Amino acid sequence: MMSSNEDYITLDEINNALELLDRDEIASRKRLATFTNQWPTVIKEVDSVTKKFSTLTSIKENLSQIQTRIHDSSKLAEDISSKVRQLDKIRGRVSECQKRVQDLLDLQLCSEGVQIAMKNDELEQAAGHIHRYLSIDQTKLQRTADDMAQDCSMITSALKHLQEASELLQDTVSKRFEHASLVQDSKSIERYFKIFPLLGMHEVGLEKFVDYLGRLLKVSADKNLKNVMETPLSSNRASVIFADGLTFIFEEVAKTIEVQQPLIETHYGPEYVLKFLSHLQIHCDTFGDILLRTFLKTRKIRELLKTVWEESDANAAARPDSKDIDLLVEEIVMILARYDLYAQFVCKRTVNADGVEPKTRTAKTVLDNSRLCCCIQEMMGKYLELERYYMEESIRKAVLMDTIEGDGDAALTSSMVDDVFFIVRKCVMRSLRSGSLDVLCAVINNAVNALEADMCAVLTQVLSAGYPGSGYFNRFTPDLDKVRRTFLAALNSTEVAVEYSKSLSQAFRDEVPARLRGCHAEKLDSCLHDFSRVNASLVAANRSGFRQLQSSLIEPKALAWTEPFYEQHFTLDETEFAQTVADNPFVVALVRNIDGTLAEFRARLTPNNYDMLVVAVAAETATQLERAVMKTEFNRLGGMALDKVVRTLINYFSGASAWPVREKFARLVQVTTVLNLERASDLNEFSNPDSGMRFSWKLTPDCIRQILRLRVDFREDDIRKVQL
Repeated sequence: MMSSNEDYITLDEINNALELLDRDEIASRKRLATFTNQWPTVIKEVDSVTKKFSTLTSIKENLSQIQTRIHDSSKLAEDISSKVRQLDKIRGRVSECQKRVQDLLDLQLCSEGVQIAMKNDELEQAAGHIHRYLSIDQTKLQRTADDMAQDCSMITSALKHLQEASELLQDTVSKRFEHASLVQDSKSIERYFKIFPLLGMHEVGLEKFVDYLGRLLKVSADKNLKNVMETPLSSNRASVIFADGLTFIFEEVAKTIEVQQPLIETHYGPEYVLKFLSHLQIHCDTFGDILLRTFLKTRKIRELLKTVWEESDANAAARPDSKDIDLLVEEIVMILARYDLYAQFVCKRTVNADGVEPKTRTAKTVLDNSRLCCCIQEMMGKYLELERYYMEESIRKAVLMDTIEGDGDAALTSSMVDDVFFIVRKCVMRSLRSGSLDVLCAVINNAVNALEADMCAVLTQVLSAGYPGSGYFNRFTPDLDKVRRTFLAALNSTEVAVEYSKSLSQAFRDEVPARLRGCHAEKLDSCLHDFSRVNASLVAANRSGFRQLQSSLIEPKALAWTEPFYEQHFTLDETEFAQTVADNPFVVALVRNIDGTLAEFRARLTPNNYDMLVVAVAAETATQLERAVMKTEFNRLGGMALDKVVRTLINYFSGASAWPVREKFARLVQVTTVLNLERASDLNEFSNPDSGMRFSWKLTPDCIRQILRLRVDFREDDIRKVQL
């Protein structure tokens, strides 16, 4: 069956295929021509590669020769290394053999030499032979004799003689040292003390030597204690005699360490300095403990502490005077300072002896675990109690003896503030001499609590009572002027106290790290941060005082000042407007009354408090005047007259205070702005973004409409159309 015409290839398709074949043929011819042109280059490269192959053959032969030589060298090196190891092993055996022979010779010499030295009573030479004998490994000596297949009787005999001589010499040196220490023959003591380490008796020698030094120290300590107890009360040093006595003990111990340390380092070794210190510290603990217990008993500190914190009325008269406590606290601080200085000396000498930093911690551990340190810690606790009592009692006295200072051109201030901060600084700086950051922080915490509980509480109480104004009932207040002066002095004192508190805190931050060894800045800052509580209490008291001043003085006066405003009318014609602008009796009287009131306080308040008073008066005047304005009718000229009044007040208060007061008149300025509009519809310009007159309103839309209604020439329909 024949297919349809659609199965046959058309002529156009054949022509198209032919054209494609022609284009492929042309492209193939071009590539073939290109390859033909490159053929000479390919031939050259092939020739070059062929030549290089011949070169590689020679390189291969050279590499083969090098490999053979390296292999031979490696084998030769292995042979040499094996021989070197054998030689080294032989050399070690020879050295060991020589050492054994030398030990045998030394053993024989030591055996003979010690007998001769003992017969001649030459203990140092005998000890030297024993020291050499003790440094010899006796096990090797015995093995040497066995290896040589000889009789060990010679070695055994020598060892026996040396052992007997060692025991005899140890006993002799111990007995002679004890006899020398009894008769206090210092030359013999030093002589025998040097022999102990040669006999391997380091610990025994140290113990005996420290016992001897302890007996010497005891004699000095007993004389010192007797001198302390016999010192008359009339003596200039009677109030610090116990501190002097403890200082004497520390100096004697420190002198002993300083003198004997080179001897111990030379003959015993630096590692025994700490052991010497540990033994000597036991005696220092004993003497220091006796003196401190005597101090507590003589000064009756335990009984005193029971008395100072009893709150009964019967005991009030028997409470000790803060001046007596001050002297006692000074002596305790001196004791703590002397101990801190002694501890620094011991740690420093130990570091110098060994030259390694961990020894400092070891020396500190010895001191921290000593009985004397426990007594010092107990003394710190008693010092903190007495210091707290002295601080609180002195602050109470300062409060009771408070006087108002400043007359004429000087601001009224309280003497209490200066006295209280002087006491606080004195106590804190005194605690710094103790050398303990913990004690310092405890005193600072007590100071903060005392400032809050006493000074801040008193100032808050005075300011909370209020400032007696000029009202009818205040006329019956006794000593009215004194009460007012007291109030103003307390108000000023809060500001002065804040400055003192900040200054004192910063002074401690600057001075303490420079004077206190090992001060941790973070701990100190955390402790000094508590002064912010005092500042917050003082600021709160200051604000409370100004609220009282405002309610009792400023508000009544401002109300009275603005009363004449109601007598004026502000629907003015041209003539009345010109007269009002030229001479407004209301604003003249208002400024005169304000200036007269401020003049009473200008010299009696500190500059900052005076500026706060000016701002408070400005704010209250603006408030009272706004209330009066909201009850008055205006026309446009009356609004312009009111604007003149407001600007006059702003200029006056701006000149009266260094602080900005324009903000206090912001609402009143906006009220006058609304009242000065020519038409009610002009107010739309203030809400139009394109007018350039848009600003932040402090008045609500209802309040603005109410102000617009004060204009007698504005219609209600126009006011309703205003977009707010």
